[in-house]
Amino acid sequence: MLSHLAGSVYRLGAAVEHTDVVARLLDVYVVRRQAVAGAQAQDVSAALRAVVGATVLRDTEPAVTLDALALDRHEPASIASAVAVARDSARRAREVVSTELWDCLDVTRSRMPRKVGGDRAHDFLTWAKERSALAVGVVDGDASRDEVWAFFTLGRSITRCRSTAALLGSALLDDESADSWSDALRGCGAREAFRRGSHPEVEPAEAAAFLLLDTNSPRALACLAHRAADGLAGVAPACVAEQVAGFRRAVAALDAVAPGDALAALAGVTAQLASAAAAVDAALEERVFQAPAPVS
Repeated sequence: MLSHLAGSVYRLGAAVEHTDVVARLLDVYVVRRQAVAGAQAQDVSAALRAVVGATVLRDTEPAVTLDALALDRHEPASIASAVAVARDSARRAREVVSTELWDCLDVTRSRMPRKVGGDRAHDFLTWAKERSALAVGVVDGDASRDEVWAFFTLGRSITRCRSTAALLGSALLDDESADSWSDALRGCGAREAFRRGSHPEVEPAEAAAFLLLDTNSPRALACLAHRAADGLAGVAPACVAEQVAGFRRAVAALDAVAPGDALAALAGVTAQLASAAAAVDAALEERVFQAPAPVS
């Protein structure tokens, strides 16, 4: 596959996944906490911005954070920006993107609101999650398991791996608080899967082991990391071998953690994995996907 097409499909997958990530985290940490005010709410907003990679400096009031990360088209980490990137990437790769996927992304972009009232925030975030799930379902349902599917899935995997590692290593988590871990499970979309696994109550140690080490849940870090590593093994060229090797070392460090040590190892392994995933993403963009400058 040509590098510019591969890059567009990779960014498409990353943007679709980022939409779901931000929608879930905003719903859990901002919308559901509207009764929380003052310094605590501002600390949560600041930590959330760091997790999703927000770059535009704004007030850390929850209402401002909601507006910035949901609707601000000038904030690269926002849902609105991710929706626009997904559609633009699909347009650039139109020759390899199915009509059904293009229609899905085009409709999502056209229906993105510019303003959402506080009482409608949950409905909007639910809609954003549903549109992301629809796009993923279209690709999984009708795409051949070729390079298009591989780069789309790799973009999703790297993005979800980075965000989950960032969340688990962030100030949003209190190691000893069951409520904090319950929020983390919801933010990752893993609350119901955790409860179905013979965990009627949230215990910090059990939740940490599940989100960090479970290899069967697609929301757990170990499963995400291995899926990303497998994707890199299939399509990553030699020019990013150093970064891929670093990512594999981070995955090996995660695999070496025993379930009983999950809480103690949390900060170290999540920081290493988030850094390694970011390095892989940057190397792919710089060395593989960037079109060469024209020769004058």
